[in-house]
Amino acid sequence: MTALAWGLAAAWLLTLAVCAAWYRRWRRDTRALRGFTAAVVDEQPLPDLPDGPLGEVQAAVRRALAHQQQKLEAALAEQRRLEKVLGGMVEGVLVIDDAGTVLLSNRRAEELLDLPAGQHSGRPLIELNRHPDLQRLVRWAVSERRPGGPAALEIDLDGVGSHVLEVTATPFAAGPGTRPTFILVFHDVSPMKRLERMRRDFVANVSHELRTPLAAIAGYTETLLDGALDDPERARHFLGIIDRHTERLGRLVNDLLTLSDLELGRAALRKGAVSASEIVDSTFEVVQGKATQGGVTLRMDIAPDTPLLDADQDRLEQALVNLVDNAIKYTPRGGRVTVRARPLEADALPEPLRRPEAPRCVELRVEDTGVGVPPEDLPRLTERFYRVDKARSRELGGTGLGLAIVKHIAQAHGGGLDITSTLGRGTTVRLLIPIYETRREDLARSA
Repeated sequence: MTALAWGLAAAWLLTLAVCAAWYRRWRRDTRALRGFTAAVVDEQPLPDLPDGPLGEVQAAVRRALAHQQQKLEAALAEQRRLEKVLGGMVEGVLVIDDAGTVLLSNRRAEELLDLPAGQHSGRPLIELNRHPDLQRLVRWAVSERRPGGPAALEIDLDGVGSHVLEVTATPFAAGPGTRPTFILVFHDVSPMKRLERMRRDFVANVSHELRTPLAAIAGYTETLLDGALDDPERARHFLGIIDRHTERLGRLVNDLLTLSDLELGRAALRKGAVSASEIVDSTFEVVQGKATQGGVTLRMDIAPDTPLLDADQDRLEQALVNLVDNAIKYTPRGGRVTVRARPLEADALPEPLRRPEAPRCVELRVEDTGVGVPPEDLPRLTERFYRVDKARSRELGGTGLGLAIVKHIAQAHGGGLDITSTLGRGTTVRLLIPIYETRREDLARSA
């Protein structure tokens, strides 16, 4: 064999050895790189790669992953802050696209819109709540794609004005190539609407209540001036009518002033130890004549363990006289009105008064066997000028402010008022007044 042949054979063997070494290294690096990639995808600890170019790749990838991890953690922290902000808002927030699909919502939106609890993202709003006003809201929001800023709309979810939401729709661009997106912010304006309605009703009712006696006084005064004064009998009759309407007008003005003072806190209470039996006795003395005239029996039932009340005696008597007087008015002849008093523990208080620091109370209960009140009228009985039977109330001389005054007297004492009734069987009014606790200054005076 010539030297050339031996040289070629040696070169070929050397090339083969080098290729085999490179192949083995390529296979090893490939396996290592696949394991590295799998660890990155599965978020597992990264294995060490062999030295050399792949080691440099590993270092670069680790730096890139660390940077991306920092950005991801920052994004997650921002998301958590956003969730806390949305969760703490008193307004409801929905983010929808132009197809009405919910992209984001908060808990308040679930409460206001009566949405089912759970994950709403990716679900059409029509699946969550089929109220037509909500679907009209989506169409309105999508149609308001103007760059001029948000637009507002009111929706009435119950149709009677007791659950009204003001909605602000703001379009915004989520990013290039994405569908138009809208932020809907829901404000519950139901309390404001109720206050507006009460204000309108109050103005209308005051105007009506004042107009009636004023018209009567003006009419009969004009008649007297036109010559009726020359007829003593007619003049006396007309003056009697004027006197009755003047008295009614005075009662109305006095009740309005009393109610205003109580609401504004201008009526200072002179609290002290008050006996329930003495208050009931004083009340019966005031209304006994009306009860006798109407053929209504008055009864008193005071529990032996009833403690003293922490109350302003004059104000409390005013409240109880109002309640008993009302009961007599609406109890037919032969009926009865019973006033009971008993101690009431904090856990037996009505729900609005049940709180950790709630005081022990005495319950003054006024029960009658009268005509009763329809269930739909009970929630509005303490509104100013609200009357169940308007014609009969005016005929009996009421101003429509009695129960409102009683409610504010009870609240000024730290107590409350609760009314239940059965139509045709009677009404029960519970007046709750805190019991009298011996104060340090009282002990000092007694010492």
